[in-house]
Amino acid sequence: MNRANSRSKSESGVTLVETLIALFVIALMATAGAVMTTQSLTGARAVETRGDKAAELSTALSMISADLGALMVRPSQDANQSEPAYLFQGHAPRYDGRIMVFVRNGWPNPNEEPRSDLQRVEYLLENGSLIRRSWAAADPAQSTQTVDLVLLGGVETLEVRFGRGDTWQSEWVVPVADSVTLPQKAELKIGFSKDDTLSARFLIGAGS
Repeated sequence: MNRANSRSKSESGVTLVETLIALFVIALMATAGAVMTTQSLTGARAVETRGDKAAELSTALSMISADLGALMVRPSQDANQSEPAYLFQGHAPRYDGRIMVFVRNGWPNPNEEPRSDLQRVEYLLENGSLIRRSWAAADPAQSTQTVDLVLLGGVETLEVRFGRGDTWQSEWVVPVADSVTLPQKAELKIGFSKDDTLSARFLIGAGS
């Protein structure tokens, strides 16, 4: 009688080893679930970050395209007059971060202020940021307001070149009263990391 009761309890009960194994399996499943959740959240953040970067890139490229497309063949000189006037300056970039300088037209004037629709525009790379600098005049004075707009951040490398026909070169400077012609196009290769780069080409003026 005692043997039967003992056998029945051993068959119907749960041993300590079985309990430990069950707890171990549950712990593994919980850990796996936590890892999957973390990966999902990380992926969501990556998608969100890439979406923000895509919007930033789209805005920057649209602005560069609009500026270069509205280029005017007109000389311009910096406010300090430290350099001679140029019709166009293109660098890849220069020692001081300068990439391009030119005059564009079509500057909106919704308030009908007493000013020209021409604007001096400069692009430069400074501390990993692609910046658009503009003046409220084609020939700015020292008192002319300057507006800096950061188009892109986190830029690790930047290669710029300018072309006409099949010819490409990293420096294209057009002085006033010179036989040098304007480039037809510009190319920017922007590196955000080793495996994250962007290459974009733009027409300059009418591209002629």
